[in-house]
Amino acid sequence: MEIILSLRSYERSRRTRQDRVRMPLAADSGSRELGDGLCRVRVHSREKGGAVYGEAEFTFLRPTAFASAVAVELAAEEWSRENFVFMPGAVYGGNRFSCQKLAYPPYAVIPEEEAVTAGPVVTDIPRLSKEGDGQIQLRSGDMTTPAVGYYDPRAREGVLLYSRHLVHGDYTGVEIWERGDRAELAVTAPAVREEKKYFFGDLPDGSGFYPTMDMPSDDTGRWFFAGDKVTLPFCVYRFCAEDLGGFFAGFHRMRTCLETGTPACAVPFGKAYETVKTKFQRENYAEDEHYFTVGTDRSIPQQNWQAGWIGGGMNGYPFLLEDGGQACERALETFRFIFDRLQMENGWVCAMYANGVFYGDTFDLSRPSDVLLIRKNADMLYFLLKQFAVCRKELSGYEENLRRLCGAFVRLYRKYGQIGQFIHTKTDTIATGGSACGAIACGALALAYDVLGGEAYLETAESLGEVYERDCLDRGILNGCPGEICQAPDSEAAFGMLEGYVQLYETTGKARWLDCARRAADIAMTWVISYDFDFPRESTAAKRGTHTLGTVFANAQNKHSAPGICTLSGNSLLKLYRFTGDEVYLSWLKTIVRALPQFVSLPERPVFTLEGKYLPEGWVNERVQTSDWEGKHTVGEFLYGSNWPEVCVMLTYVEVPGVYADLRSGKVTAFDSVSCGVLETEAGSAMRLWLRNDTAYDTGVTLLADDPSRRQAVTHNYFGRMEKLKLRAGEYREVQLRL
Repeated sequence: MEIILSLRSYERSRRTRQDRVRMPLAADSGSRELGDGLCRVRVHSREKGGAVYGEAEFTFLRPTAFASAVAVELAAEEWSRENFVFMPGAVYGGNRFSCQKLAYPPYAVIPEEEAVTAGPVVTDIPRLSKEGDGQIQLRSGDMTTPAVGYYDPRAREGVLLYSRHLVHGDYTGVEIWERGDRAELAVTAPAVREEKKYFFGDLPDGSGFYPTMDMPSDDTGRWFFAGDKVTLPFCVYRFCAEDLGGFFAGFHRMRTCLETGTPACAVPFGKAYETVKTKFQRENYAEDEHYFTVGTDRSIPQQNWQAGWIGGGMNGYPFLLEDGGQACERALETFRFIFDRLQMENGWVCAMYANGVFYGDTFDLSRPSDVLLIRKNADMLYFLLKQFAVCRKELSGYEENLRRLCGAFVRLYRKYGQIGQFIHTKTDTIATGGSACGAIACGALALAYDVLGGEAYLETAESLGEVYERDCLDRGILNGCPGEICQAPDSEAAFGMLEGYVQLYETTGKARWLDCARRAADIAMTWVISYDFDFPRESTAAKRGTHTLGTVFANAQNKHSAPGICTLSGNSLLKLYRFTGDEVYLSWLKTIVRALPQFVSLPERPVFTLEGKYLPEGWVNERVQTSDWEGKHTVGEFLYGSNWPEVCVMLTYVEVPGVYADLRSGKVTAFDSVSCGVLETEAGSAMRLWLRNDTAYDTGVTLLADDPSRRQAVTHNYFGRMEKLKLRAGEYREVQLRL
């Protein structure tokens, strides 16, 4: 196997010269010279676990006359545009989609005759051409793992090139170039996006607020001096894969091969939950209409009510489980408000509501609309069923309302063989088809079968499962879940699909759905940052000691990471562990839920924002900025706003145990910020543990003793089975757990 070592020269961001030399991947390749003796290069490599780990050493013999960058390149001969090009958290299938250059928030209008069958449409995001040559150049912070690769379905082979996100004090670049029947993958130090870069914001010409690939690049190379040495680490992994599922599994085997991070341990679940809960009672309840809002500023329509997605109909669920007082009653009132005020005769619930006006999801707030992002009602149905199952007595009069909403999904599927992305609720017609937008509906309808009965619900759930497997999972394109990204690939679709398939398996016990859940998990986790990003020293995130490991990238258009999964706890990963025994799911879940509480604004650790003010107590902003998509000054900074991760904080507390004890294996996992260990086990029926609160906060810790062979013991609601333990800051305690 060979690689290419490259020295590139730049005038600003325009490449003016490139010197290259091919080098074998060997323990010691010997040295060569680049740039007419400007630089001496050497490669050291070793094979481990089927991958080749290497270091490319560039030693400068005299100063560079131009700003420069070094690169490790990997050539792919006999290239096909059928290859699945992948950059984790950024590019899926090369992002080879139709493009409409739309202002934000974008809503792509599809001709009526093409609405159901049209392929994905995206805004002007990094992408390869459907036809002809092209390239994608990203900075390491634009993705969840600094890596680029492809799956060749003809050869049934995957190829991945990894590096580190920071080399020689600079963020690295990750690239793919297509030229005819040849492609090149590359990692560079520093990152230089040549001439153009991706940007999202107000355009300099005053034409509007857009995502665009036409922003002039402000990247430059580095001036190197005699004696400077740059060591660029890389890993090349070439492996057999029968299908895309095997490719994503291969990516995960190596995703932390060169760097990783440590789970955050700053704020415990209990402290975060109580703080956010108090904020919700204080700022998120509409006293006049008796419902939990999704935001704090009711003068903005989007912050009043939105179904599902950012928390509408979901944010009250934790209070029904944990609270027996005012918060619980307000959650019940919200449930009733949804069906009494917002549900139509045909079953659908309006997308958005504010102060007596019903809005749709086209982002046109000048008039009412019946357009609905289908994911919104799917999310909400799933969580309303959970609530109904917990409070059947208090909500006994609303079973028919739930059935009407279920029936709307069944009716739409039978009409089209899919449920689309956007629909017209008044006419039961699809405005935009395709995408993985409604994938959680598989789980919602399966749960409806469990909670309400009704063969049609389960039949439709399984039929939808087949559609999403064929049209999305098999293609590796899980997309279109957020309402303002058109049909770009996104994390919400992936985690929604995971949730749907897990519930399908819970309901049916069919191995097919467990396999689909595992494949969905593999794609979902490509959206989760696998390392701790080195923020600029003076940034807010750096000063706070922010850990990015476990934060979740939004989508291919909105290139920020976020605290938590929008809007789920991630407990489907715990369930996958119980179903499979694979401990990787516990590890993945731990990184996600540990990362979340550190972003809650607290009096003693407030979050400072770009607007020059602190977030109020209990607020969580959705931005974790590793990318410069909104400008380099935003990297490591936070925006002012109360956002959906607050709902994730509350869902995590009631759905993810602080400490999980598997009595069958005798192992224990601390998801919360505590240390723990096993002192004694008793014939698989009991376990004695030691616990220590590693934070500066007094807190309540939840503990779950479990035997995974009892499959029904952990379903949609097991909060009541968790033991609750108070631990003071720094306190050590021993505890006995029994089934």
